Amino acid sequence: MSIRPDHLLAEQAVTPDGPVSAHHPVDSSRLLLGLMQLSLSSGSAFRDETEDDLSGAIPRDVLRCLLSALHFRDVSTVRHVRRVAALAVGVGRYLSWDAPQLRRLEVAALLHDIGKIGVPDNILFKPGKLAPNEAELMALHHSVGLDVLQAARVHQEVLDIVVQAHGQYNPSPGTAREAGGRLHQGARILAVADAYDSMATDQVYRAGRPHEQIMEVLVEASGTQFDGNVVCALSRWINAEGIPFQGERGESSLPEAMPRQASPADALEASQLGHIFSYLYLLESLYDGFYLVDNDLKIVVWNRGMVDLLGHPASKVLGQGWSQRLFEFQDPGNRPLADAAYPLHQVVAAGRGSTTPLYCRHADGSDVQIEVQSVPLIDASGQLHGVAEIFRSLSRGGRQTREIQELRLAASRDPLTGVANRGELETQLTIHLQSAGQSESGEALSVIFLDVDFFKKINDTHGHSVGDNVLIDMTRLLQQETYSGEHLGRYGGEEFVILCPDTDLQQAVRRAERLRTAICQAEIGGLPAGRITASFGVAEYEAGDSVESLLRHADRALYAAKDSGRNCTCSLSSRDTADSSSNEDGDSTATNPFQFETRFFALVAADMIVFKLRGFVTDHRARLQQVELRRAVLRVGRVGLLPFWGSSQDRQPIEVEICFGDEQMAQRGSTASRQVEVVLRIHPLGWIRDPAVFQQRARNVARIIRAYFVA
Repeated sequence: MSIRPDHLLAEQAVTPDGPVSAHHPVDSSRLLLGLMQLSLSSGSAFRDETEDDLSGAIPRDVLRCLLSALHFRDVSTVRHVRRVAALAVGVGRYLSWDAPQLRRLEVAALLHDIGKIGVPDNILFKPGKLAPNEAELMALHHSVGLDVLQAARVHQEVLDIVVQAHGQYNPSPGTAREAGGRLHQGARILAVADAYDSMATDQVYRAGRPHEQIMEVLVEASGTQFDGNVVCALSRWINAEGIPFQGERGESSLPEAMPRQASPADALEASQLGHIFSYLYLLESLYDGFYLVDNDLKIVVWNRGMVDLLGHPASKVLGQGWSQRLFEFQDPGNRPLADAAYPLHQVVAAGRGSTTPLYCRHADGSDVQIEVQSVPLIDASGQLHGVAEIFRSLSRGGRQTREIQELRLAASRDPLTGVANRGELETQLTIHLQSAGQSESGEALSVIFLDVDFFKKINDTHGHSVGDNVLIDMTRLLQQETYSGEHLGRYGGEEFVILCPDTDLQQAVRRAERLRTAICQAEIGGLPAGRITASFGVAEYEAGDSVESLLRHADRALYAAKDSGRNCTCSLSSRDTADSSSNEDGDSTATNPFQFETRFFALVAADMIVFKLRGFVTDHRARLQQVELRRAVLRVGRVGLLPFWGSSQDRQPIEVEICFGDEQMAQRGSTASRQVEVVLRIHPLGWIRDPAVFQQRARNVARIIRAYFVA
């Protein structure tokens, strides 16, 4: 069943009736003048329109112009936004939105990817993986699109929907947003509709998914990435109306959003808009913020950088008169600037641009050292249409140079796949562990470890270039399948790690199984579907875990998956051990409630024991009390001035005795490995009344130590 918007915006907004910009851009002032002329044309169109069937969302001629320019750049993106608009309007109508709301929602959906007009061809149409700097530039299309929508004077509700649709859904009250409060429901609808169409559309590395699989993904991500109520509304609407675009994906899914016969004037206008968009990418990437005022000194553009730099949200500034209170400039001597000395006033009076070092005041009261470039927007006849002011932060906390940004990005990214490298993954995991450790509600956190099966054989059989392509295609598939807020990285070789915040062990196992199935069904590295498989190990954070211990748990689960025949998923909890003969639940075998004893087998050779022990001592700041050939005594935690135990683990000191047995060979399936029996004996230091507190502390430390020796 083909579904299309009631208001037919996607058909009507495609025939340019007249140019928005009459000047071919030749320098920065002309490009900004073109953006200002777009704003002036939009304001004039709002005043002239007698029948506003778009409910004030955007002038119809401006909508035609923008969609036509987008069509000249990329037909597939136009088709995508049309389908997203159809889905969003369908869900909105099912939720009983009124006509004006539906029109604004549809406009937001049609224009949510408008920033792609300025993306360079070599990035927009690149058939392979984007390099890190290319991905960074592509990500700017949201900010660039917002700049243009502000200039086009679109309705504030449309701006809110577009801006918030790119944020992660969070149902918790009090979440910080630019406009404050919770996400606009239209943004939540747009996010679901955008995700649905992206998964349903064929990609370079995979075919489009069927409706049932898409709904499974959306339902699984409900409450974290998507609004569950919107997902349910989409499901019920589709059950009532039929699956959108079934049997007619691609060109015939909705009427073409393009002029049937493009004239040379249309092409020229699209080219002029393309130049403006491209220049906005430079502004967004090289400077910390910019804004535009028209000849009435009304603010028409206030980009995201200005929000960060000064703390004033765009929704409170756009359309308002320019005011010194927004900036509170001070000269280099920290003296308040006189009204006449403000750069904007001087530029308006002199008609010439200037660059001025100043201090400005953030909304929180802090001072920021900046450099302001003031550019008068004057047309060929000499008429002043407005002023643009471009800000560069000179403070240490300001935006760093592009070169430093690129170096930092390169240092944190894997050069082959472009995702986070091992160091960045461990940094992110450290941040999440700190958050989970401080959470009073028991914040969940899981780690998924995956390894490409028989990767050495792939390299030996097909060559290393094919092996590299396998890793690149695997990365792209994982990037598409992982959720917002999750961190994907290449841990080394053919191993990848996914950090999953707000995800318990059972949820992480389901996600790993979904990823494993997607890998089996995909053509990866140019090899037929089913030739590339992966094994998965999953572990969940528990109290007392460190970065090293949590990764070792996941790595150990991965080992179990490979030992079980590969192409499967195994999970590990604190109750799992390295061998069936070890203590299954980690409880003490000692009878004294203030003593703890357990034993397990370390899956390492005897000569590696010292390195494993050194890792625990270093990571947990333990102190060696005694060291013998087969025995070591450690102190973990510290004793304060008073001998009582504290509430934090650091103030719960214990003494740990570790005894090592003889090395022996153990058979695990078809694989033989060396192992050493390890016995742990733990007793408290200081005064403690509750044996249950001690036992919990001892179990946590024993589990951490075990993780060092069994991985």
